[in-house]
Amino acid sequence: MSRRVGAVFGCVLTASLVSGCGMMAGMMGMGDLMSSMENMDKVMMDMSMEERQAHMMNKQGEALAYGGQLFKDRSLGSNGQTCSSCHPGGGTTGGEAQIPMTEMKIPVPSLVGAAAKFPKFKVPNNEVITLSQMDNNCIKMFMQGKALDLKSKESIALAMYVSSLSNGEQVQVSP
Repeated sequence: MSRRVGAVFGCVLTASLVSGCGMMAGMMGMGDLMSSMENMDKVMMDMSMEERQAHMMNKQGEALAYGGQLFKDRSLGSNGQTCSSCHPGGGTTGGEAQIPMTEMKIPVPSLVGAAAKFPKFKVPNNEVITLSQMDNNCIKMFMQGKALDLKSKESIALAMYVSSLSNGEQVQVSP
């Protein structure tokens, strides 16, 4: 079987997860799709099952470690605050946070279990948002930083780290 046929087969396998390669192309753009197919060739065709598993675990470990660094990174904001300033160890300071440009304060929640409750409605957005969008709310409102591009390596790694704080929690998405 040629690599391209293998990649197409990989796409067919993936199709059951994402409703087809046509949908993938619509979501990704042709350049991204080609890069994805090359990655599929590399990982699915050029690696043994053991190498593939090790490769995936390594990539996930790198992203998780990077997200943990970002959680403590003052450069995400402009006021010296970090995610860890309000959520040490992913928990809570137990206090309240001042909402900028208002006299309102809100309790600082623990992030342990937070990912198990997203997507959910958030008043500042007036819509249902994802965990990554919530990360951006905190970056903008409390750290006075710029929102991360939701497709960026940084946004994904930070969301992965925050999600890891919910390991073992039961998902509770509800109306």
